[in-house]
Amino acid sequence: MTSVQQPCRLPVVAFESLAVPLADVGPLRSAADPNGSPPLPKRFLRHADEQSVVAVRAVQQAVSAQGGLDCRSHGVIAAPCQAGRIASSRTLSQYATGGGVTVSTHIVPQSSMHAVAAAVSVGLGMHGPSLGVGGGVTAVAEGLLTAAAFADTPGVDGWWLVASELRGEPRLTADGEAADTAYAVVEAVALFIAPAEASAHTPRWWLPVATSTSEIATKSCTRDLGLTAWIEMRLLAASAKEAA
Repeated sequence: MTSVQQPCRLPVVAFESLAVPLADVGPLRSAADPNGSPPLPKRFLRHADEQSVVAVRAVQQAVSAQGGLDCRSHGVIAAPCQAGRIASSRTLSQYATGGGVTVSTHIVPQSSMHAVAAAVSVGLGMHGPSLGVGGGVTAVAEGLLTAAAFADTPGVDGWWLVASELRGEPRLTADGEAADTAYAVVEAVALFIAPAEASAHTPRWWLPVATSTSEIATKSCTRDLGLTAWIEMRLLAASAKEAA
């Protein structure tokens, strides 16, 4: 395995987390935009995957908490964990019973690994690079490493690192629809990472990044702690080390 030559830390300016019960994602698709956040196009999230919906709203809340940010030159790195599972199950069930004409054309653009990053970038008017990484149980760690590699990209005024996951697998009906969703929660965290030379943003945390791909390979997708708690734990640890 290849090791990163120098231990690195990401300058995190803003952090926001959002955990939404799966049953409540529907109303969130058409909820009002937070004050100070770029407005979404009308009905933009109508067909989006559940993780994309919560991820976009987490970024909007982070922008709002900063009093508004000019996001036009920002880039997006999204690290979803096994997104699109419910939509894929529904599609397979429909295909088995009704053939190809029953398959929605939204399944590919809304359920791929890059769908979350695209939703954030297009929906909020960002013109920097947009990419999805991970997709599996090591998505968060891979997202952090990718952010470290791209943090100082010329022409990009900052990066949004967005991680998301669905916790608590719902039971699926014969039609592929989610049932028994009481314990299923969609989580997303949004971190705004400023370039090292950007004087307009003062980092609140310096988040350490895995120093080798072998360390990434041993990290699960926060199954024990939950996505938000895992990120918060790392931010708190980074703050304590900085204070010491």
